[in-house]
Formats: sequence, C-alpha cells, structure tokens
Amino acid sequence: MKDFHTKKIKEIKLWAWAATVLPIATLGVLFLLYLIGFNSIYEKLLVIGGAILFTTSVVWWWWTLHTIGSVTFLLSRTIEKFTKVNQELEELKKDIKDL
Repeated sequence: MKDFHTKKIKEIKLWAWAATVLPIATLGVLFLLYLIGFNSIYEKLLVIGGAILFTTSVVWWWWTLHTIGSVTFLLSRTIEKFTKVNQELEELKKDIKDL
C-alpha cells in the first residue's frame, strides 16, 4: 500500500510538471515563431504543438481514470476491513459483558 502511495505521488508530480511546463513552452515557441515570421514553419509547428497537447491531455485523462479507479478499489477494501474489525469489536464487547 505504501508503494502505491509513493508511486502515485511521483506520477502526480510528473503530470503537474508536464501540465505546467508543456503548454507554456509550446505557446512560447509558437509566439516567437510568429514574431520571426516563418509562416510555413509556424503552421507546421502549430499542428505539431496542438497534436502534442492533445495527446498529452488524452494520456492524462486515461491516467486519471485509472488512478481514480485504483483509489476507489483501495477505499472499498479499506471499508470492508473496517466493517470486519467493527464486527469483531462488537463480538468482543459481548464476550466481555458475558464475563
């Protein structure tokens, strides 16, 4: 369970970095190309940049869904274990009362 937590924290940090740096860097490069005036290169990079941003957003979306599913599964197992502990405590209370 600790490995899961550590792995997800690293992935979250990576995605947070990518979500911050990639769009800003892409827009910066495209803006500079627009100022320089390389229209044909600009148009090609605009398509490439858009494709990269789209691909990143799709991959991020699937990663997010997978992570939410993993956390939900982990929480459901935790609830089951707490229910079992609660039942055992109730049995223990009953046994103590009977003594």
